[in-house]
Amino acid sequence: MTKSNNDNDNEEIIDNEELKSDLSAAESENIPVNKNPKSSKSALVIALLALFLIVTLILSAGYFYKLNKTLTDQQQAKMAQLSSSLSSQEATLNQQNATLESALVQVNQQLRQVKNQNKLYSSDLQSLQRRMAETTVRHPNDWILAEVEYLIRLAGSKIWLESDLATAVALLSAADQRLLVLSDPSLNPLRSALLEDINSLESLPKRDPDGLILALSNLESRADKLLVVGLNLSTPDSKDKSEVSTDIKDWNENLSKSWRSFVESFVVINKRDVKVQALLSSEQKWYLQENLRAELAKAEFAVYREQQDIYDIAMQTASDLLTDYYDLTDNTTNYFFKSIQSLRDKKVSVDYPDQLKSATVLARIMTQRVNKSLANSTEE
Repeated sequence: MTKSNNDNDNEEIIDNEELKSDLSAAESENIPVNKNPKSSKSALVIALLALFLIVTLILSAGYFYKLNKTLTDQQQAKMAQLSSSLSSQEATLNQQNATLESALVQVNQQLRQVKNQNKLYSSDLQSLQRRMAETTVRHPNDWILAEVEYLIRLAGSKIWLESDLATAVALLSAADQRLLVLSDPSLNPLRSALLEDINSLESLPKRDPDGLILALSNLESRADKLLVVGLNLSTPDSKDKSEVSTDIKDWNENLSKSWRSFVESFVVINKRDVKVQALLSSEQKWYLQENLRAELAKAEFAVYREQQDIYDIAMQTASDLLTDYYDLTDNTTNYFFKSIQSLRDKKVSVDYPDQLKSATVLARIMTQRVNKSLANSTEE
């Protein structure tokens, strides 16, 4: 629309210019002018009309140009507004798409979790169904086997947790007596495994940790009553010394004896066959007693922890201390030393079996019976 208005204005301007050029051409030519007053008025009117038309066309062109510019600015503003609104809507749409994608991811995760839970529930249901089937197809004698299984498991706990071999053997013997009541030849391998476990446990060295610890504690409390070796030097054989004569006539002999006595007593060297022990002060004696007590205490801890190597080293060190620094001829010290020697060879650790053979055999028998019962139930 704006372009058509501009074209019309341009055509009108061109017509006015052509009219002006025609008038100027007519004047330039020597056309005879009518000097009639009427014709002059007509020409003036025509000129005024032409001038009016030109001014009107110019004003119309300006008006239409301004109107066209206003419309163009309004259209551009509307286009910018529409573009901004479109961008805002596009951003909102992108945000909604991102939210939907995030929600879709969460839904997929929840769906996978539900599937996993369904698998777990299905597995638990199958396990429960199997247990119910096992319960329904068991024979009355199977409850005795369950009791035997409990006794074997309890015996294992006594061995590995409490190191109580006597109770473990008693429990295995009770399990064997329960099997004896069944009189089932198919359980003979299980009874054989039970007897083998009982024999292997009875062959292990017997431990008395409480009694051993009490004996060590008693020795530890008596450490201050032991007699420490002192410096016991043997007196060398005294040589006969000639006495100086009081007779003045023996002055020469007396002088010789005096000189010999002086020379012999100036440097004295005594030969001894007995080993000389160093004297210990009261403070050193106290340290020695505490060292002996520490070794005995170390042996007690080794008994608690069943550490055979540490126990042997501690008892050997205590024995060496008694041999090197104490008087073994004393009755109390000698009895203490003999007590150490008798306790030194005690076993504080036992190599227990890793597992009971009867437990493995019983598990195999229980599995075979359950599978056989389930197979028979399925065939029926």
